[in-house]
Amino acid sequence: MTLPSLHSQAAKGQQSPLPDTAPSIAVNRQLGRTFHEIEGGSLLFVVLTDDHGLSPSDENVYRRLIDNLRHDTQDRILVQDFLSTPALRKVFESKDNKAWNLPINLPGDGPSAATQEAYRRVAEIVKTSVTGTSLTASLTGPVATIADFQRLGAEDSRVIEIGTVISVLAILFVVYRNFVTMLIPIATIGVSVLFAQGTLSALAELGLALNMQVIGFISAVMIGAGTDYAVFLISRYHDCLRQGLDSDQAVKRAMLSIGKVIFASAATVAVTFLAMVFTRLKVFSAVGPATAVSIAVSLLAAVTLLPAILVLTGRRGWINPRRELTTRFWRRSGSMIARRPARFLIGSLAALLALAGTAGLAHLSFDDVRFLPREVGSVAGYEQINRHFPMNAMTPAVLLVQSPRDMRTPAALADLEAMANRISELPEVAMVRGLTRPFGEPVEQMTASFQTGEVGGKLNQVSAAISDRTGDLDTLAGSSRHMAGELARIRERVMDAMSGADKLLTALEELQGVLTASPTSQQLAGAAQILGRMTALSGNLSATVSGARQVAGWAGPIVAALSSSPVCSADSACIRSRDELASLVAAENDGTLGSIAALAASFREMRDPATVTLTTNKLAQQLSQAINFLKTAGGLRSRMAQMTQGASALADGGAAVADGVQQLVERTKQLGTGLSDASTFLLDIKHDAHRRSMTGFYIPAQFMDTDEYRSGTKFFLSDDGHSARYFVQSALNPFTAQAMDQIGKIIDAAKSTQPNTELVDASIAMTGITAGLKDTHDYYRSDMEFIFIATVIIVFLILAALLRALVAPLYLIVSVLISYLSALGLSVIAFQLLLGQDLHWSLPGLSFVCLVAVGADYNMLLISRIREESEHGVRAGVIRTVGATGGVITSAGMIFAASMFSLVTASITTMVQAGFTIGIGILLDTFLVRTATVPALVALIGRASWWPLGAEFRYLRHVGRLMTPNPQGRFSRIVPTYFRSRFRSANLPATAASITSRAKREKPGESIPHRGMPERHLGIHALPLFGCGDKSPLLLHRSKAASTRAGAARHLRAPRGDTLQHALPLFDLRNASMAATVNRAARDAH
Repeated sequence: MTLPSLHSQAAKGQQSPLPDTAPSIAVNRQLGRTFHEIEGGSLLFVVLTDDHGLSPSDENVYRRLIDNLRHDTQDRILVQDFLSTPALRKVFESKDNKAWNLPINLPGDGPSAATQEAYRRVAEIVKTSVTGTSLTASLTGPVATIADFQRLGAEDSRVIEIGTVISVLAILFVVYRNFVTMLIPIATIGVSVLFAQGTLSALAELGLALNMQVIGFISAVMIGAGTDYAVFLISRYHDCLRQGLDSDQAVKRAMLSIGKVIFASAATVAVTFLAMVFTRLKVFSAVGPATAVSIAVSLLAAVTLLPAILVLTGRRGWINPRRELTTRFWRRSGSMIARRPARFLIGSLAALLALAGTAGLAHLSFDDVRFLPREVGSVAGYEQINRHFPMNAMTPAVLLVQSPRDMRTPAALADLEAMANRISELPEVAMVRGLTRPFGEPVEQMTASFQTGEVGGKLNQVSAAISDRTGDLDTLAGSSRHMAGELARIRERVMDAMSGADKLLTALEELQGVLTASPTSQQLAGAAQILGRMTALSGNLSATVSGARQVAGWAGPIVAALSSSPVCSADSACIRSRDELASLVAAENDGTLGSIAALAASFREMRDPATVTLTTNKLAQQLSQAINFLKTAGGLRSRMAQMTQGASALADGGAAVADGVQQLVERTKQLGTGLSDASTFLLDIKHDAHRRSMTGFYIPAQFMDTDEYRSGTKFFLSDDGHSARYFVQSALNPFTAQAMDQIGKIIDAAKSTQPNTELVDASIAMTGITAGLKDTHDYYRSDMEFIFIATVIIVFLILAALLRALVAPLYLIVSVLISYLSALGLSVIAFQLLLGQDLHWSLPGLSFVCLVAVGADYNMLLISRIREESEHGVRAGVIRTVGATGGVITSAGMIFAASMFSLVTASITTMVQAGFTIGIGILLDTFLVRTATVPALVALIGRASWWPLGAEFRYLRHVGRLMTPNPQGRFSRIVPTYFRSRFRSANLPATAASITSRAKREKPGESIPHRGMPERHLGIHALPLFGCGDKSPLLLHRSKAASTRAGAARHLRAPRGDTLQHALPLFDLRNASMAATVNRAARDAH
């Protein structure tokens, strides 16, 4: 009473179904640490829908909901919304514009009490925020599913307990037809259930794992097993009362006879379930110890409380047995089986094997959502997601790549994209999102084909510009040549002028006139016009050179890629284009393009023709001044020499410029042709390499330092650059076996791209819902192997210890295995073929343990009774055992089956399937295996069932006769003649004549003397009527007639409570010779 209730302990102690060492759990924790998210968090989806389409007012509600969630400081939750990250709008908004998905990460494991409390607070915030708006909110995801399971489990446990009690009471009333007898098992079970719940609550405080499903399951198992133990003991108690024992002696005899069977039965179930503590799945490791403790409590109540109640009520005559109604039926059944065991064995095995064959059609489902009612909130939320979003869009698998190297390099990013591309090419993979493909497809600007096409486009533009300006280039070349000719003529005129230098002094005035009227001014004016044309062309030259230099900057990586490409080396067009690009790069590197750019700049400085005219006028003025100066100063001859040299230099420079311009024009035309070829080739690459496997990937190193790149990679790349994650969206149902197999294929595909890359020493792992289910499936297979081996070994050892034999336990184990497979086959027929439901993945394991353990219970009761009743022949023992235990086993089986069928009333399909499978399996075991298959097997195998300990040796030792073999291998003469039929195989000699031929028949009830009788032998009778293989001989005494409540035994007195009583003395041994014969046989035996 001082401990918390079991339901509160179960709600507080909920744990994740997977162990902490599971790969998906470990990767999930690593993701939380690496990306600074909630470590080991649980995912919740808030689905907001508006069937009329999302509107701006809906977005205001969305914004208000986000604000309310962020202001919840009590829970450390992580909200992923598209307001703070606009790039996520495409992911979280449905394409039909009718739904938003809001992922929320809650701290802790989903089943934990703290996480469930946080879920309830978030649910209240969501409900408050959307109330009165056009949005409808649905909460789903793993956390919501677990919450629904817990709530329904708590509700179902009460219904299961009530239904079980009612059904058990009904069966008990039919069996006993006594109100007090009917209430005794219920009272015992009620006390044991309360005590077990208190014990489990105390153990939960010490760390025992519990959940709501475990509570409902152990309640049904306790009621079924506890009732069976009570039925075993009460039935044996009634048998003893019918034999004439008083109530106290009957309780004692029943406990001595059936107590070992109850103990062995409970030990089988408890130890088998306790072994499940070594399994790794919590669904097994949690239910195993709790059930073992419950069975131990039921055993304790059955051997302490129940006998005490029987003593108290039996003394008052409240629980006297009623008339047997089914004994004759079961005895006839036993006789039929004993006469024709092969027929019954073949018929029963044919039916069982036909049902067991359908078990191979079982299809197990790991989708827990499918086993919840459709009206549950989390199920409705999943339906909304599937209606508005692609499958798995909200539950993608996460691929985590961790490398000891920094992956923030162009080479590492290219290798990551190659890995992502390889995964995206797998069948049934819908999308891969990550660092190099944020929205599921590679960023076009980051593909080498796009970049190549861009370079080709630029080259094409430059080539087109050159082609368009060919005429201007030709004009530029002609103008430069014309200017060179004019300058040469100016030099000639200057030389002519200098030749008349001697006459200059005498005819300055005439020279000045000559110069003024000379065509030199006109020639200079013509040169000014030429320079004006060159200035006009300088702009085009500058643009052309600028484009060429830009192309040279892009062409570097392209030339390097083409140089290492064997495909390009085999293509002559590619080689020419590569060489043209290489020459362009070389021109940039050796400064040629720079020189041309400088020339264009110098031309631009002379872009105004007036400047040339002004210069010419200035020259004339300067000449006039010079003449005036020469008039007044000496050194005219030297000055004229300098002028001659300047004119000559000007003419030579003009010629050089003309040659350079001509070469530039020719080179530019050649460059245009090469750029056109390169552009055509690169654009062909862009258009032809459209498949993702041909596009390539390249991120310039300088781009990785931009803020745009950093903000875009924050979600996919860790801060230190050593971890990257990709989200893999499958086209398969994530809860199917195909999706689980796909996890391994994805990892293999990712690892296949690692050799000879920057990721060669990186570790690759996956997490997510499907990855977790794959771990569950893997653990399930290993746990089932362990459960199967442990259960078979435990049941075999307990049966062998109880029977002290090896053969019988072997075929009994086989019988319970066939019974289990038959029950599973019936479940396949009922749920898969008729109802169209897959079986829950935990069903085979739980039902296996229950059916094998419970089947072993009935095996122990049946086979131990056959063993006791087989002293006069195995087939006779089968007849008597079936007649005596048929009703008991049938009643116990129906009670246990009824308690398990009460699980069918649960709202969780998992419990319904478990209750049906175990219940129908117990009925099969009760009405077919224990009543036909096993008795027929025992009848066919005979005494070999008790190998290696022979029945004859134990039997004679049992009655006090020691049988020892002589050196010839024959037994000494110690067995009377009337025992010879019992041991034909021993080939024993007789020591006395057959006393049965001389025995005088007496009427039943006649007084007979017992003096001188070989009392040890009288307990052995060829036709025992009540047989109880007791260890003491039968003593017959004269006694007064005494009535018993059973009304069966008279003229008997048992000097010891454990002697077998017989009411029909068969021999009159008053004859002296007969007594002497028997006494002589007794002395010989001693």
